[in-house]
Amino acid sequence: MEGLADFLDDLLGSAELVALAIGVGGLVWGAVVLRGWRPGLGADEAAATRLCLRLSLGGAAGLLAARFADLTVKAWLLTMTLGRWPFPAFLQAPLVVAGTLQAVLAALQVAALLWLERKPDAPLRWGVTGSLAVALLINGAWLAHAVSRLEYRAALMTLTALHESAAAVWVGGVLQMVTLWRGRERIPELRAWWPCWLRRFAIPGAAAVVVLIGTGGLLGTAYVGSWRGLIGTSYGAVLITKLALLATALAYAALNHRSARRETGAPGAPVYRRTPYLVEVEAVTLTLIVLAASTLSSQPPAIDTPDQTASPAEVARVFTPKWPRLASPPHSAVNVSVDWMPETPEQASAGQRWSEFNHNVSGLILVAMALLSLLAGTRFAPIARLWPWGFALLGLFVLIRSDAETWPLGPVPFFSRLGDAEVLQHRIAVLLVFAIALIEFRARAPRNAGSRLAYLFPWLCLVGGGLLLTHNHSGFQLKSQYLTQISHTAMALFAILLGCGRWLELRLDGGTAVWAWRVASGALLMIGLLLVFYRELPG
Repeated sequence: MEGLADFLDDLLGSAELVALAIGVGGLVWGAVVLRGWRPGLGADEAAATRLCLRLSLGGAAGLLAARFADLTVKAWLLTMTLGRWPFPAFLQAPLVVAGTLQAVLAALQVAALLWLERKPDAPLRWGVTGSLAVALLINGAWLAHAVSRLEYRAALMTLTALHESAAAVWVGGVLQMVTLWRGRERIPELRAWWPCWLRRFAIPGAAAVVVLIGTGGLLGTAYVGSWRGLIGTSYGAVLITKLALLATALAYAALNHRSARRETGAPGAPVYRRTPYLVEVEAVTLTLIVLAASTLSSQPPAIDTPDQTASPAEVARVFTPKWPRLASPPHSAVNVSVDWMPETPEQASAGQRWSEFNHNVSGLILVAMALLSLLAGTRFAPIARLWPWGFALLGLFVLIRSDAETWPLGPVPFFSRLGDAEVLQHRIAVLLVFAIALIEFRARAPRNAGSRLAYLFPWLCLVGGGLLLTHNHSGFQLKSQYLTQISHTAMALFAILLGCGRWLELRLDGGTAVWAWRVASGALLMIGLLLVFYRELPG
């Protein structure tokens, strides 16, 4: 159950950071972009301010719920580990004290936002609510890696608070843009303000990006320590993934800013036809960056594990192309003991070959699917359109082969190991791929053109990418475990690109939509190749 508790802790940590960004970033958006504190706002500006405060209220309430749930999970984990009730000592731990204070501040923020919503043109109420937001950010530094450092603790905590503040402004602001664009369906007047609000957000958004990159660079230097630590540890791998997603989000932001500056007022201008959907994928990408940041908090900094850092040559070997393993050892050769007796060297070797076969065959299925999807617009389209059913084949293969100890091949009942976080994620992955097969095939049928059903596929891809980001086989990983897991982190990045590409294909039109799907198919192909070249390392 400890693995499940760690998995839940990662997810709750991600929920806390997203909720904090919504709550705090929304206030910055309301004060700087909407200028909701000014008396005499027009009806449309007042409506936008109410939407802004409502979303911020949801963020504060979400932070309160996630923080309470996180404290509950930690207490449960200690109870399971110690075999006894951990109170009252649990409440005296510095991490718990800071977490409890964060929950109290979140509750006060909820009350303050309700108070502000009743009279949003009162500067004093904005000041009180903003002060509580600053207190949340400062207290958040006591929940990060910085508080446990023996050197430069105060400086690292300050950098952490500034880093989270900048992230909140950017993430919260982009989520506010998504909310306001969708709000135009109920309040048509908001559409006319859309280009203006995009331009107003340019300065605080750019400032937030500069602070985010600057503080992130300093924190990364302090926690990674060297280039080898960056590429040779799990902490560094997740950080690289975070940087790749950041570059993607910056590209979306640059396109959005360009569209806003070239606004012509015409109904078909890019700022109305393309920008809102780029803002959507920017918001999704930023949310997943927050997930990666939360995953970092569960990993030991690279600088603390110099004896378990992989060399560049060892990392390069993981991604070196090889001929896939097409022969599996017999099931009887793998350790499937119910009482979990230690493996013999022969069983360990068979288990590694079993896993390598599973990954390589899964990769071949995905490569075939990617190639078929690229052919969907050619004369081979009737056959190529069947490519989504490859997910069903993949799901069946993973169901049978992913866990040699469990039904249908092993003696362990299918639902008996869900407390193991890795097993639970495999079960969720099986459900996801079966769902994707049915959903995507139906969504691509001509009779379902324009159906909302099609949007489930990119969402499931994004969920799958997020799960892979948290798919850490061990918190304090041995080098061999890291070298096995690093390919999963790379696949998470391409799964996210696949989801964003499919989303843009659905939202955009013409040649832009075609290129979006080509990018998505390319991402699917890369996932397949990573699995084809996957190798299990001894250790």
